[in-house]
Amino acid sequence: MKHLRLALVAFASTVGLAYAQDDEARRAPPVEIPDFSNLDEYIYEPKSTLSFGIRYVSGAKIGFGAAQGRILSRNSPGEATGTDAIRIYQDGAVQPDTRGVGRVDEQGQPVVNPDTGLQYIDPIPPDGKTNTWNYTDASQLTREGFVAFRDYSAEILDPTTRSEESNSTMGVDLAMHRDMGKLFGGRMAWTLSAGMSINDIAADTSGAVRARLDTLTDYYRFHPQPGGTLPAPPYSAPSSVSETVLDAEGNPVVSEIDGTTQVRTIDTTVRLDNQPAERTNTSVITDTHVMNRWKVKGAYYTFRAGPTLWIPITTRLRASVSVGAALVYSGSTYTVTETLVPDFGTEISETESSEDYKLLPGYYADATLQFDLTERAGFYAGAIYQSAGSYTQAVENGATNYTTKIDLSNQNGVRAGMSIRF
Repeated sequence: MKHLRLALVAFASTVGLAYAQDDEARRAPPVEIPDFSNLDEYIYEPKSTLSFGIRYVSGAKIGFGAAQGRILSRNSPGEATGTDAIRIYQDGAVQPDTRGVGRVDEQGQPVVNPDTGLQYIDPIPPDGKTNTWNYTDASQLTREGFVAFRDYSAEILDPTTRSEESNSTMGVDLAMHRDMGKLFGGRMAWTLSAGMSINDIAADTSGAVRARLDTLTDYYRFHPQPGGTLPAPPYSAPSSVSETVLDAEGNPVVSEIDGTTQVRTIDTTVRLDNQPAERTNTSVITDTHVMNRWKVKGAYYTFRAGPTLWIPITTRLRASVSVGAALVYSGSTYTVTETLVPDFGTEISETESSEDYKLLPGYYADATLQFDLTERAGFYAGAIYQSAGSYTQAVENGATNYTTKIDLSNQNGVRAGMSIRF
């Protein structure tokens, strides 16, 4: 009981003390709010500018060097001798004889294949002729009783150097500017600028080139059927015609089984000697029989960096001048197509190409007008100049040797787009 009374006295004392402190706090004056009026106002000023738009520059200057190449025959005329060869020419072909005779037994009865029910056909004894050949043009009848077959090849020996300027190209342009401070008493500002753009390379030209034209000519004697002549070209042997069977009075013979008019096949094949009677080889220098086409296709990236000086004109209009270093990364494909156009027969074409990639150091200069729509956005337009040297690309394959010079120096153009400050 004694301890309980002591606890009640302690609790009452604590409550009374807390009440007294709270009452004193209510009578105290309110805490004053700090005065920040003497601090400077902070306003964020953008320090960086991003510009993006188009870059329209003059095309690369392309030089095509002297032409040296070889257009080989696509055919196989084979050797001049041999009676069982396949000989393919530009204006026809001569192949082994396919004539045959039906096989018979000792009693003169046909020998039949039991699997097909057809009579076996055996080759006839060689007689120096063939019934399988074709020719395409009347000019092949150069000698009476002979057909001439030709094959062509050419060696290009053209010393001419050609030049072509590719068209101006429009590419993407991207640049970043960082404010670096004021100059001339704060009247002008300068920035460090870095940018990248991409543009195309495209050049294409063609023309006749000087060449040595080599012509191989084989002469074959032909043998028409008795009373026949060599058919007009194009002609392909073996050949045949169908005619109606006539009776003694000249009337068509009709089948007693189905009533159809009977017809028969007559062989009209003109046979040819199965090897040339003569072979000649001739060479002439020509400026008209070979056409070349040169083509360069590619693209190049321009990386640039340097200082830019900004000159205010009005509150919204500014001018800038920028100069600095440039680095061009160029990739291109060089293709040469050689085409031999013979006097007779189809064209013969050869195509060779190569790819190349180069890094070229250079420099640039820009002059730009900037119109600010707001404090953070605007439009720009200006003139550009850049120069990054040149490089040589080659197409080489055996006798083929072509070079081209791709010149990316002294290029000019315009740029335009939008800028954003942040």
